[in-house]
Amino acid sequence: MAEFKYEVINPSGKVERGRISGRTELEIIQTFSRQGYTVRNVSEISGSNAVSNFVLFPIKLEELALFSRQMATMISSGVRIRDGIEILSSQTTFSKKFRKILTQTVISIESGQSFYEAASESGVFDDFFLSLIQSAEEGGTLEESLEKIAEYYEGKQRIQNKIKSAMAYPLFVMGFAIVMVFAIAFFILPNLLSAFGSLYTPTGVIKLLLGLKDLLENHWPIVIPVAIGVVFVLFIFMKSKYGMIAKDFLGNIFPPVRKLRNLTAVERFSKTLSILVSSGVEITKALELSARVTQRPRIIKRMVIVIDRIKDGEELNRALREQDIFPPIAISMVAIGEETGQLGEVMSKVAEFYAEQVDTGIKALVSLLEPLMIMFVGLMVGFIAYSMYDAIYSMQGALA
Repeated sequence: MAEFKYEVINPSGKVERGRISGRTELEIIQTFSRQGYTVRNVSEISGSNAVSNFVLFPIKLEELALFSRQMATMISSGVRIRDGIEILSSQTTFSKKFRKILTQTVISIESGQSFYEAASESGVFDDFFLSLIQSAEEGGTLEESLEKIAEYYEGKQRIQNKIKSAMAYPLFVMGFAIVMVFAIAFFILPNLLSAFGSLYTPTGVIKLLLGLKDLLENHWPIVIPVAIGVVFVLFIFMKSKYGMIAKDFLGNIFPPVRKLRNLTAVERFSKTLSILVSSGVEITKALELSARVTQRPRIIKRMVIVIDRIKDGEELNRALREQDIFPPIAISMVAIGEETGQLGEVMSKVAEFYAEQVDTGIKALVSLLEPLMIMFVGLMVGFIAYSMYDAIYSMQGALA
């Protein structure tokens, strides 16, 4: 498929520009026209034959959950996949970026691709979504799989929201402390030192704060772009394989955080494996995807060994026990699931149990962080106050 640039007027009268993939210009024009757009220009980009699969800013979980939920509802009502996606591509509840992706998906389906192939080509749907859709299209269970996908993303979003809510107060306290330091450096110290003229030479923390003030005042055209660049590079790094290793290392330093990360990893693994196995995804692929969802390098690495052992005929619970990556209770439940032939249902119960443990762990971590943050701010303020009083006494001594 070729890539095209387009310029259209949406039903609201606003001009939209972007890139989209399709077989011909006519296909793209017809698709936009059916959705109420006025096409001003469509032109092929020379030398382009595919859409890049690299996505810097992925689609939000709530959008994926809402899309899956609404698609399941429409399919259960007898709406065709292509028509359902086209309807959702015009809904303002979704972001402009996601609506463009859905429009691209409609064009791909019209060109003869399956839903799975079109979603894969977009590059924004994760392996979990794609695996379930592929299995569902082969087994004719698309409605049920979309419901499971929606529930999965909604659950994942709930945990993320709980973590964000839990971190709101500590981050506010940290931000307040940083603002206070800048206020001292920019307003209090300069006025204090100007009262004593050149009789006092700043040292220590006072000198550092004044140096920070001078740097920001005199070189802000350089400092601001450099700071933005550093933040951007760190953002990209944290999304990479090495960034995941760094996060894993940092998360293991503080014991309460390490415990919460371990509980979250078990919950994510169990939930994902439950859904994938119940949807008919091959066990080796389900294990690989479930390990990847945990975002824990150690689990991902050792799951490769587990998969090899399973291919050699070993039972899943034995292979997991040998690698020592999950708690004994979780492995015991895996053994029960294998014996009863209900691995998906049993892992769902395991995920529910560990979801409660994660909630408890988040509350415990917050109750620990709040006094630590207050103590940190108190120590910072005390240290700066001590430095200022020390400077004042030194100035008085110079005057005497």
